[in-house]
Amino acid sequence: MIPPMLRLFIVFAICAWLLAACNLKRATPVESPALADADSTATVTVAATTVAAASPTAQQTMAATEPAPAIDRCITEPERPTRRTSAAVTVNYQAKTAAVAQRIEFLNREDAALDHIVLDVQANQWQDSFLLQKLAVNGQSTPYEINLNRLRIDLAEPLESGCWLEISLRFQLRADEIRDGLRSYRGFFGYSRRQLNLGHFLPTVAARLRGDWRIHAPAGIGEQIVNDVADWAVDLTVENAAESLQLAAPGAVTKIGDRAWTIRLPQSRDLALSLSEEFVVAEQPLADGRSLAVYSFADAQVNDRGLVMDGAAHTAREGAKALELFERRFGRYPYDRLVIVQGDFPDGMEFTGLVFVGSAWFYGFDGTEKNYLTLISVHEIAHQWWYARVGNDAALSPWLDEALATYSEYLYIEEYYPAEKNWWWYFRVAVYLPEGGVDSAVYEFNTPREYINAVYLRGAQMLQNLREDIGDENFFQLLRSYRMAGDGTIADSALFWGQLAPDQQRLTAATRNEFLADPAVFVEQE
Repeated sequence: MIPPMLRLFIVFAICAWLLAACNLKRATPVESPALADADSTATVTVAATTVAAASPTAQQTMAATEPAPAIDRCITEPERPTRRTSAAVTVNYQAKTAAVAQRIEFLNREDAALDHIVLDVQANQWQDSFLLQKLAVNGQSTPYEINLNRLRIDLAEPLESGCWLEISLRFQLRADEIRDGLRSYRGFFGYSRRQLNLGHFLPTVAARLRGDWRIHAPAGIGEQIVNDVADWAVDLTVENAAESLQLAAPGAVTKIGDRAWTIRLPQSRDLALSLSEEFVVAEQPLADGRSLAVYSFADAQVNDRGLVMDGAAHTAREGAKALELFERRFGRYPYDRLVIVQGDFPDGMEFTGLVFVGSAWFYGFDGTEKNYLTLISVHEIAHQWWYARVGNDAALSPWLDEALATYSEYLYIEEYYPAEKNWWWYFRVAVYLPEGGVDSAVYEFNTPREYINAVYLRGAQMLQNLREDIGDENFFQLLRSYRMAGDGTIADSALFWGQLAPDQQRLTAATRNEFLADPAVFVEQE
């Protein structure tokens, strides 16, 4: 016979075991879209969590354990931003890893309640780069599933209109080495021997367009990110780095200790950082107390048979001129600083307040303005208006930022080097014999060259034709009107074409017929 006390103990133990078993959830496979990348070794996997080790197609779940704090999240606050993110980031520079504790606040400004939230987690598209350790909504651990760059959170209670919630995450990052091929173009989240780049490294609440979460699967051609604006606050600490370590970052940057900084960047579509123990900094003051800074390496100075050509100084000087011109043409640049970083990856890449220009363009600097170092630098600066201020869907309507940024190069040449206008049209456009629909989506191209020819180069030709159709004054008013109408939003083609008056639409009909794949439809197709 089992003694009464022992029987009670056994019953209690069995109940406890059953309760624990009921709270365990098995990971369920979820179909993953393929990553279109020329690097066949770059297998896409989903990061593991503290609940279940993940396979490349794993759904991950976390059980609710913590009570939500008693906070009224439906108080009317007209000035509250829709998206606000803060993060404490500790980087191990030698290991090229980071530990992140992040907090996201999201305000539902729609008329209807939301039953789920979607985060864009760009870092998760690379194998072993993103390890999510904890996720909670309003202090309570919450079920979620993650698939490539898409993380869906089903809410325990709908988020009513006018209410906000807080998402807290704790995760580990591991940057990948910048390699060759198409994969090298993603060097804005990666490292070289002398540089660690953290671009699109923090999860963000996906954009909401026409009642849907707008997030695209990654592809090897072009860009697929659709970012809405948010306020950013990051506290950064770097370990295992030399005393010479420098941080290139946008916004208000304050050094608060030995290799420790705060970064504040309001109303921005992203926040990108670059770290190096070898940076050389060139500052170019602007007329009103603002500044442009170029973070480069020693090899930005090209020595040609004893003649030293300083690409960094040239970029700072010409970048300041481009910034001044674009402010006159498009509207004021909203920050006190603009940062240009020499990137150990091809071409360039835009972020709000910070842009990368590839090292190859510095190596090819010939001491004049007639080179890709000049043009790519100006192009990326133009993205501070055509991307950072006026957003767009970079996958479905890439011409809205890339064609405008490319044509902005011509405006710079026209303003400061008018004798070289014909050179620009030949060197930048005509030599490639571009063809294709300017309004094509990135998924319609087989090679980056085809994409650039149609969207960037034919796009510049289309804008020049529009200018000739309606005249300079009306054309520049078109650009200013589009910038003002789309400022802080995610614009579509309809917004751009809608700035034309009825008579201007008639005058530009032939141009639209020539350059657009679908000239009769101004509204962006879903």
